[in-house]
Amino acid sequence: MLKVILFDLGDTLIQERVDDVITLDAMTLHAHPYARAVLKQLSSRYRIGVVTDTETSFEPSVRAALCNLGLAPFISAVVTSADLGVTKPNRAMFLEVLRRLGAKPSEAIMVGNDPERDIQGARQLGIISVLYRPSKYYRPAAESDADYVIDGLEQVIEIADRLGGCGEVTED
Repeated sequence: MLKVILFDLGDTLIQERVDDVITLDAMTLHAHPYARAVLKQLSSRYRIGVVTDTETSFEPSVRAALCNLGLAPFISAVVTSADLGVTKPNRAMFLEVLRRLGAKPSEAIMVGNDPERDIQGARQLGIISVLYRPSKYYRPAAESDADYVIDGLEQVIEIADRLGGCGEVTED
């Protein structure tokens, strides 16, 4: 049964505009089209986590960026590489967010734009992987590595519905 949906942050939930800046605080950030609506709808049925590689931005900075974009109310857990000291595809990133969300890999979907970090990282644990195609990392050959390939975040709702969810989110 599907319980959680994990998202990469940069170039998946948000569009980054980076000019040699390495912290989220100094970037110009914009939510991807439909990100807020998709997260709002999904968060009524699933716990939502963010798993992101950051060079120097720790969880409080990521949460502040999510807040500024109106996405924070829908996110239950945030795991950053700056906090953990490892980057995706290291399994520790995925295991930590799953621990915080109280879920097993078989109860999760990972949505990301990087075939190696997001897709292979998730698949090594048995997490269903969703490749977000509109990305600088997109390679047609990578599509065969993902369980699903999408062109818009709204398609995550369709995938979650197809896989069957847990209905309303409940606190265990």
